[in-house]
Amino acid sequence: MSHNRISITQTFIDDGYSAKTFDRPEMKDLMEFIKKNYRDNDYLVVAELTRFSRDLGDAVNLVKKIQKNYNIRIVSASRGAIYDCTDSNSFFMMSLEFLLGNSENLKRESDINGGIYTAKAKEGRYIHGQPPYGYFKDGTGAASHLCIDEEKAKAIRYIFSAYLKNVPFLIIYQEAKKIGFPHKGHGAIQKILSNPLYSGQQMVKPWREHPGGLFPAQHQPIIDIITWKDAQVKLKNKTRPGISISDEMPLRGVLRCYCSQPVTGAPSRNRWGNYYYYYKCKHSRHVNISVIKAHEKLNAALSYMSLTDRMATAIQISSEQKFNDQVKENRKILSKKKTELEEIYNRIESLEEKYLANKIEFETYNKWFSELRQRRTITRAHIDQLQRDDSSLYLLMQNNIEQFTDLPYVYKNLETAAKQEFIRIVFDSKLYWQGNIYRTPYIIPAFSHNSLILKQKELLVLEEKKGLSMKVPQGGAAGIRTLVQTHSP
Repeated sequence: MSHNRISITQTFIDDGYSAKTFDRPEMKDLMEFIKKNYRDNDYLVVAELTRFSRDLGDAVNLVKKIQKNYNIRIVSASRGAIYDCTDSNSFFMMSLEFLLGNSENLKRESDINGGIYTAKAKEGRYIHGQPPYGYFKDGTGAASHLCIDEEKAKAIRYIFSAYLKNVPFLIIYQEAKKIGFPHKGHGAIQKILSNPLYSGQQMVKPWREHPGGLFPAQHQPIIDIITWKDAQVKLKNKTRPGISISDEMPLRGVLRCYCSQPVTGAPSRNRWGNYYYYYKCKHSRHVNISVIKAHEKLNAALSYMSLTDRMATAIQISSEQKFNDQVKENRKILSKKKTELEEIYNRIESLEEKYLANKIEFETYNKWFSELRQRRTITRAHIDQLQRDDSSLYLLMQNNIEQFTDLPYVYKNLETAAKQEFIRIVFDSKLYWQGNIYRTPYIIPAFSHNSLILKQKELLVLEEKKGLSMKVPQGGAAGIRTLVQTHSP
């Protein structure tokens, strides 16, 4: 700019930052520079006025402030104009440039958002850079798509399966890490569980009159949509507080005080310096139980709750019959679901024919196609679940049922986290302590056969307790089956 006899004292570049806000490093440095050096500067030259702000009012106010407080006028390099806020014509032209620039920005933003909506909601494409763990990107441009990385997908499938079996987050993270899961942090597992991409869906923001929400994606899911929805319901309704794992006090956070509060635990030192562990309620006058005493009573109660050989055989026979009945029922449902899927495909084909023949508008076509595509995805997931071979779970139960003839042995050989889950399942998370004895409104029916003896021995009382909600319990065989599935040694 030497031919205009202008010398440049300082240059500020804020490429890569949005002009939607003044909270930009270079903009802050610019204003600080003006405050200190305004006496030595007459003009502020900008490439485009819209780099000040995309908000017309904010931009005009900033320009007026700079001229009024520091006597520095604005030069638009793109327009080749020097603006004076005290001159009505100059001020009008400056405002017009801001207005035109902001209008262009709004149109460009609308075009981009429209393209994003079309790509994600209507075409089902994944348009982000980094693929989620468990997938890799294949192809380039509009042809790029997500493909399952089967080795990494093992960790994803384990995380969902373990979470729905009530395995604690800490254990899920440790086991997933062994499989190869690389992410760190307390929220890593929750992020995987809440990511709809793993179920073949993706979140889309609304655009203009078009609705936002979850839309089917074109890539193959790692887990079925029903499993994903079950996980979302559990995440949303999660009320169980975080429980620290302690090998010395496995009942901490699982056993409850009679006031319904989960007991905590801490060591106490006697006068000779020896430490003893106690389970305690947060209300100091409620419960203060010796860990040794609590464990001895629990071990004795589990002995009386153990199955007899005759009961184990009866459960095996009952489970075999129920398994066979379930297989027959699943075949009927599977046939019905396949018919439903065929009808959905026919409706999609009919819809496409009507659209191509200009018998329906695009908006109508898009609305019905999105709904049918969602139904197709859910029906496919139902079919996949029904076709899944559950015989391995049945055989697992059949081969391990005899272990429950010695519950103290089973409990003793579990890891601490598994011991906690064992107690939750057997007593439906309702085991509490009152009056020097265990109490509960629920025990898996197969283990409640000696409830009278347990009460006489002052080990465990099976009773209803006010304030603790009751839900429909699992049957004896089903309860045992759940325990085997979750805690098979």
